[in-house]
Amino acid sequence: MNVRDIVRKAWQVTQVHLKKLIWYGAVPAFFSTLVSSVYLTYQYNAFKHSALFEQQEGFALVKDIKLAWSLISTYPKITVFLVILAVIILLGYVLTPPIFKGTLIHALYKIRKYEPMLGSAEIGVRRFFPMFEFALITGSFSIISVFTESSFILRWWGESIFFVALPILLFIAVVGLIASFLFTYSEYFIVLEDKRVIESMKESAIFVISNMRKTILIFILILLISVRIILNVVLILLIPMGVVFLMGYFVTKVLHIIGLILAGIFALGIILMTSYLMGLFTIFSTAVWVFTYVALKERTAKPIIDVDLGGGKLKEGEEGK
Repeated sequence: MNVRDIVRKAWQVTQVHLKKLIWYGAVPAFFSTLVSSVYLTYQYNAFKHSALFEQQEGFALVKDIKLAWSLISTYPKITVFLVILAVIILLGYVLTPPIFKGTLIHALYKIRKYEPMLGSAEIGVRRFFPMFEFALITGSFSIISVFTESSFILRWWGESIFFVALPILLFIAVVGLIASFLFTYSEYFIVLEDKRVIESMKESAIFVISNMRKTILIFILILLISVRIILNVVLILLIPMGVVFLMGYFVTKVLHIIGLILAGIFALGIILMTSYLMGLFTIFSTAVWVFTYVALKERTAKPIIDVDLGGGKLKEGEEGK
């Protein structure tokens, strides 16, 4: 099976089984979108109120803590509700990706073998800890981690220290990209062959090096498709986001509470739309990698050695066996 056949088959499976599989991609994407929105908002405010853009005395963090405490003491019930909501979102962000990704991998593997998807959810739960451990290991040198460290150094220690640390940060980013490429098949070894994390990472690196050409082609193809989908998501969401901001601005000037409620409803709709699109892409990209993994495993598997079929005649001395 070549790359074109793999992509075509993955898209067909995504379309046919979308209703059954969309939850395994959309639910983690929903929590990831919420956390990413909070993260980007924090980064924006942190840079906006840092010494890079404002000349201020003292620490902005102390002012933020005082403001937060005043809001907590003024609105205790709302604070309790927001804390419970934040805990639920945090648990969803931590728990759903490993479980749902393992379930999705196993379900697509079953579909690839033309078998029912029974037991995939159980496999996802059973593989939670190794999948979670793998996410922690790879997340430590991901692009987001490097960006977070870079922004922290830039805000707190200034531009001079940042440019001194920049080569180290770039080196970590390059190492992270290479490691991500080498560990491409680790999750599939964990889920489909029940291997441990370190063993799966070692097997994945060997598997990638042994099948370098096809893996690079699939990797580049998925990268291009992901860039295109991200651009489409941005273009699709720009207009609704603009409407939300304008509507929220004008309505809050007239009716503050109603404006906040309407803005929240529209924002939730945008998050749901984004989660659906990203979930669709997760299903498709996972299907591509599962089918690639299966195709490469079948090609590299040891051939079955058949017995010598000599017309049904047994060798001398074997009649009694």
